[in-house]
Amino acid sequence: MAPWTGVVLALREPESEPLGSRLSTYLHPLAGRPLGWHAVHAVASLSPAPARVLIAGGLDLTSELFADVPGEVRLVDTLPEVVEATEGRVLVLDGAAPLAGPALAMLLASDGDALLEGSDGETVAAWLGAEGLARLAVSGDLRVLREALSGVPVMRDPDGFAVRTREGLARASSAIRDRLVRRLMEGGVTFLLPEAVMVDVDVQIGRDTIVYPWCVLEGKTTVGEETVIGPCCRIDSCWIGSGVELKGFNYLSHTSIRNRAILEPYVRRGFDE
Repeated sequence: MAPWTGVVLALREPESEPLGSRLSTYLHPLAGRPLGWHAVHAVASLSPAPARVLIAGGLDLTSELFADVPGEVRLVDTLPEVVEATEGRVLVLDGAAPLAGPALAMLLASDGDALLEGSDGETVAAWLGAEGLARLAVSGDLRVLREALSGVPVMRDPDGFAVRTREGLARASSAIRDRLVRRLMEGGVTFLLPEAVMVDVDVQIGRDTIVYPWCVLEGKTTVGEETVIGPCCRIDSCWIGSGVELKGFNYLSHTSIRNRAILEPYVRRGFDE
């Protein structure tokens, strides 16, 4: 396959969105990372990998947010700059569509231009040549590209959509949580009530550990094997050893718990940053 470029659109201003926030849409937190990080990571992680990923717009985004994303990631101000910096085909993704990752591979397999629509019928991604990219640069909006490229195949991603509202943000948060919990369960972790926990992207949990309902595991938290995390625990950026028992209602922040330790209910450890 010829080299291709990933483009993530982050062009929307906070005041143009019904989120009711002064914070950029792309900076709202999802599973411990900015919403825009999920879109960039999804494009950069495709196989074959892109030659580079360009983020068009990116109000308030900084390159440091994407330091752990594989490959080259660069911020540019406008879509015309993307056109000038791009050779070959491009895969364009709405930066507010954090769930589109698995479906993007379908676009790469297309011989010519193709579009991807989310579960709400809105276009969230496109696989374009030079002509299609030039048309996109005129409007800067994937939603109108479908009219400009009549007759182009349209694929559907049942899980994908662009976050426009607080309701959409909550839906995305739940969907990402489900993906992360499923991955951990495949690695041997037991969640007694998977839909009643919150887990961040950077959380690692060892096999045969049991997580009770209503727990929140945040930040760069690592939990060892054969540990029991009792109900209603909140754990933020901690190292917890193997064979540990947290009896419940524990708050742990930026601390370490040794192997085979037992914490009684309501015990607090660590400090907040």
